[in-house]
Amino acid sequence: MTNSPRGIPSPPSPSWIPAPRAWISAVALVLLMLAWQHTIAYLWVIISLLINWWVHLPPKFWYLLSLFASLSPIFVVAFLHHWLHKLMDNFFPETRLPETETVPGVFPGVMSWWQGLYGWLVNVLATTIAYSIIALFSPQTELFNILSWFTQRTVHLHTATIIIQIIIAAGLYQFEYVVHQRLIRAARR
Repeated sequence: MTNSPRGIPSPPSPSWIPAPRAWISAVALVLLMLAWQHTIAYLWVIISLLINWWVHLPPKFWYLLSLFASLSPIFVVAFLHHWLHKLMDNFFPETRLPETETVPGVFPGVMSWWQGLYGWLVNVLATTIAYSIIALFSPQTELFNILSWFTQRTVHLHTATIIIQIIIAAGLYQFEYVVHQRLIRAARR
């Protein structure tokens, strides 16, 4: 038990409550994914106009292009994670953990790819759960009206969805941190 400022023992906070690190990761991920979704939507329009203007391509090409677009956040998060850590290692070397190794070059290492994959998974799960929660508590009579939210510019629904996404993402990042810490403790035994 840790002591409070008055000397009274206080229990440690439960491990399922997201720590500040989890909240920062969640907010950064959700904001990055919102920006990336707008960028992909803009690029999708430009590419589809250019390609349809030149030649009509088969649906398999569009399927592969949409598959790449849906998996592209993995690459974005992995490269951003790698470059931010290189930047932090150069300018703030005291923040570097001694157990981690630096990956030379521009291409991300295994841990950056893990962060990309986990960030993509967190984004997909948080988005799915957030829209499911909004759909469950929606006063709308038809469930299919929720699909029109993607095309309408209703600010209050998007804000509620983003807040729910951040809360769920923070919980998932805290879960990953707790599992990581338990694996480290088990390896040290």
